[in-house]
Amino acid sequence: MSLYQTVLLAVNPEDKYAHKLMVKAGVIAEQNHAELHIAYVEPGVGNVSFIDVEIELQEEHDAIAKQRMTQLSELAAVSSYPVTGLHIANGDIVKHLEELAEKVEANLVITGYHKSAIHIFGDVSETLAKNLKCDVLISQ
Repeated sequence: MSLYQTVLLAVNPEDKYAHKLMVKAGVIAEQNHAELHIAYVEPGVGNVSFIDVEIELQEEHDAIAKQRMTQLSELAAVSSYPVTGLHIANGDIVKHLEELAEKVEANLVITGYHKSAIHIFGDVSETLAKNLKCDVLISQ
């Protein structure tokens, strides 16, 4: 019996540790014969990214979303284990990751540890660890 059936990697594809986190997530998913999902949430408020607030252009929003999906696809390609789903969202990082973890029925969420000026009340990873109803691995 596997400990985890679904693993969710919450990662910024531009982060310097993204590749390392992807490899770890792939190994853990493979060891557990689990589904592997990758998610990125463009920081913002509610369902709007800070970039959208600044530029207010749909074309630019679409270009950024396409770029992020391409980055996630490239990241998924380095995984030794097949990725089941790629997910992007805009806005409140914790809210979107909590909703996604519930939607895909994640048993484990893997994220990097980073202090963010945007998340004023603490680190996103620590907040996820407190709020999620599954295991959380905070790694670099």
